[in-house]
Amino acid sequence: MLDFLAADRAFLAEKDVEIQELEAQVLALERSLSSLRAARNIVQQRLHSYKYPVLTLPNEIVAEIFLHFLPPYPEVPPLLGDLSPLHFTHICRQWRDIACNTPQLWTAIDLNPRNVDNLPITLEGTLALTGLWVSRSGHCPLSIRMGSQHDPMSILAPLIPHCHRWEHLTLMLESTQPLSSMQGSLPLLKSFTVRLGTSISDDEVVNLQDLPSLSTVFLDAFKIPHINFPWSQLTSLTLSWIYPEHCMSILRKTTHLERCILHLGLQDEPQDDFVDLVLPRLRTLEVEVDGDVYVNIIQCLVAPALRYLRMPESFLNPWSHPFKPLQSFISRSGCHLNKLQVTGAYVEVEKIDVSDSD
Repeated sequence: MLDFLAADRAFLAEKDVEIQELEAQVLALERSLSSLRAARNIVQQRLHSYKYPVLTLPNEIVAEIFLHFLPPYPEVPPLLGDLSPLHFTHICRQWRDIACNTPQLWTAIDLNPRNVDNLPITLEGTLALTGLWVSRSGHCPLSIRMGSQHDPMSILAPLIPHCHRWEHLTLMLESTQPLSSMQGSLPLLKSFTVRLGTSISDDEVVNLQDLPSLSTVFLDAFKIPHINFPWSQLTSLTLSWIYPEHCMSILRKTTHLERCILHLGLQDEPQDDFVDLVLPRLRTLEVEVDGDVYVNIIQCLVAPALRYLRMPESFLNPWSHPFKPLQSFISRSGCHLNKLQVTGAYVEVEKIDVSDSD
């Protein structure tokens, strides 16, 4: 009996020693853990107080950086994706606030959004994004581009109430209905690009006269309906894939034109009723032709202020006196060309003498 009691007492004494050793180790670990926690808290507080240099910039500078990231106005960025101004709102709260309160970021609107991650953008999504752009753009002028749409009127609907802010407009249309809906005043519109599909009837009439600021028009169409632009106030005009008779009819109305680019389409029969076309302020003329065009515009044109001429070789006479048409044009106009470019020429353009001679 006494032997059992002695053994138990020895066992307890041994365990007490082990417990004391472990408690000492735990105490040491707790002290180490407390020290580590204190060091971590100091570093954490230092990190919390640290600001990245870019986040210390004034909001105005950050907004200017955002604007330089986007394509220059009036070019339009995508509505979605990394190149969209919407991307700035996903970085941090500070940048989101700056982006949402910088109206100039939202003034160029692409109504033909590209797919993102191969997912199509629905009509509802496009309308929602368009409404967001319009609301964030404040009272700034707008640049709008719309591709060929099945329902262009629905796409344009959120923007019609803001037509007084339209400054640059690009439309690709299979119907003139959207043009007809714009017959009110567009006081800020400076440039208008219209690409018309082949289904447009050439007997349609569209009146777009209340455009007091319009100076630049780009018209691309095989068939030209009766679009009544304020032609006389234009200073820059591009006519693409247009029949020569339509071209001449329009040019006669553009008396203040300074820059003109023409891409003339095919013409079935020669036109003999063209007389001198006088464009007194024209300084730049670029002409391209598609196939056999019977109207040589430099034989009809009088342009005393012309300084740059780009024309196809077919406007010359390659068989006899190749430069006589050009010399006749210069003599008739009394212009002083600074630069002449002949496309598709078999001759050294730099050696052409464009002075008046027999």
